[in-house]
Amino acid sequence: MSTRSRVLAAAGLALVLIGAGSGGMSAAAAGEPALLMAVSPIDSVTVVSDGFTVTGSGVELSITVNSTAPLTGMLAHLDDTTTNADTLDVTMQPPAAGAPAGTSTWTAPVTEGTPPTGLPLGTYSVTVDATFQDGTQIPGNPGQTVAFQETPSFTLNVNPVLSHDNQDPVISGTVTVVAPGAKTGTPYEGQVTLVASGQASVTILAGGDGGFTFSLTKPQPGETFYVEVPQSSTVAAGQTQTTTLSARTDQVKMSASLTAGTVTYGGKVSVRGTVSYAPGAGAFVPLPGQSVRIYDQAGGVTTAAGTAVTDGMGDFTATLPKVATSVHWVLQVSGPYLTTVTSTLPMKVNLPTAVTGFVATLNQFWQVSFHGCLGLPAHVPGSVPSLAGLTIQYSIHPGGPWHTLGTVAKQTSYACGNGGRTFSGTHTAQVNYAYYRAVYAGGTDQAGTGYLPSASGGALAWKYVDRITSFAVSKRVVSKGGKLTVSGRLQYYSARWRNYAGQQVLIILRPQGSKTWYYIATPKTNSAGLFSATFTDPVSATWSAEYLGNSTHLATVAGTIYVQLNS
Repeated sequence: MSTRSRVLAAAGLALVLIGAGSGGMSAAAAGEPALLMAVSPIDSVTVVSDGFTVTGSGVELSITVNSTAPLTGMLAHLDDTTTNADTLDVTMQPPAAGAPAGTSTWTAPVTEGTPPTGLPLGTYSVTVDATFQDGTQIPGNPGQTVAFQETPSFTLNVNPVLSHDNQDPVISGTVTVVAPGAKTGTPYEGQVTLVASGQASVTILAGGDGGFTFSLTKPQPGETFYVEVPQSSTVAAGQTQTTTLSARTDQVKMSASLTAGTVTYGGKVSVRGTVSYAPGAGAFVPLPGQSVRIYDQAGGVTTAAGTAVTDGMGDFTATLPKVATSVHWVLQVSGPYLTTVTSTLPMKVNLPTAVTGFVATLNQFWQVSFHGCLGLPAHVPGSVPSLAGLTIQYSIHPGGPWHTLGTVAKQTSYACGNGGRTFSGTHTAQVNYAYYRAVYAGGTDQAGTGYLPSASGGALAWKYVDRITSFAVSKRVVSKGGKLTVSGRLQYYSARWRNYAGQQVLIILRPQGSKTWYYIATPKTNSAGLFSATFTDPVSATWSAEYLGNSTHLATVAGTIYVQLNS
């Protein structure tokens, strides 16, 4: 069968007309029956696989085919996929045992270079011209596209464990490309891309040494990344293994103290301390640049009060704001991949107090009346909680010594001054001439805030002291209807005892068996301070004389004398 016949029969069995004459007329045309004869299918070649293989001596093109008949020759055509130009024709070598019908692999060495002896880097479509044992050729058998390219190789440097010291991991490395069959690579200077699950891909050009550097921005544990080189006409695509980020939490500890545990409002108080951490469960080392948040807790309310930042040695200091109540300062350190640590420092705050508007007056009956305001000095916030601890003192000298006259009884008070409470009261004077003051002993409220002691200025209150001397009755026993004369002298003291003229004196009596005093006469003193009154004795009684005093003099009472009235 000729080559032409083989090509015509490529579709399957051919029907060949037998018995035609030389003139081309068939037997059927001559009136004779035609005889049909089956002919075998045409021989074929199918490319199973093709590609470049690195061997010990270089690179070879390897093509595996499946043929229906033995093969004796093969010519491979490599056409550039970009230009479609036939770049290189390669005579393939059969297997050492030959290429009988069936599967056979043909090879040929290929070197990088310029045609016709070398092959440039690139991608190529393969077609095969196959020669059968009988000399028949089947040209243009299609193969697969093959890549004759440099292969990228990566080195990668990264710490994939997120921690306080590694919050934005740096990914660095180099890319080298190895030419087909080469033993060593050369630096890659093309595009390199970071592909990360938590952020947009980033592409850069590798440096002259093939180096690259990327940085992940605030990634999260569990996110992944890899670095890739895109395929080009001369370089095959490649990428690193996918790396998954994990996380590590480092332990933190903090020491802190106040410069004063008790402070008077307005006084300067600072907090100082040190923060350290144990990276990777190692030894504790200073934690620099760390924020220390400061809060104050008072009355169940937590308020942000400021922030301190540690220095290179992990030390920090901060001046605390003025507060008008006792507080607990709470210091807290926390951050990404750090344990949270808290330190609580109690501080007692004492508020100064002031007694203002204190006034004391003495009436003629020896009663000292007082009032005033217990509050805080101007510009001190807050208010006094109660009047507990407030007493009244007296002294005969303006500078003391002071003696307690009495306390301020519990009473309804009203707002006064700066956060103050009014107070008032009355006590019996111990002397006719004295300075008086209100003294606050200090105290502490339920929140633990202290209130410092204070005292008012001295307020002078006095009157002349008086006395009744030479008190007498004319009789100790009086008959019914009889007369009784009561007399005496009224005096006051001013450097010495002096007679007090022109004053009304009450002659008083308490009937036998009674607890009530009555007055019966009201004589006035003469220029010598003397007084007397005569009247009918009404009843058996105890007699005395009383002076009620006035705006400048104290009241006084004479002694008592019993007079019997006989019926």
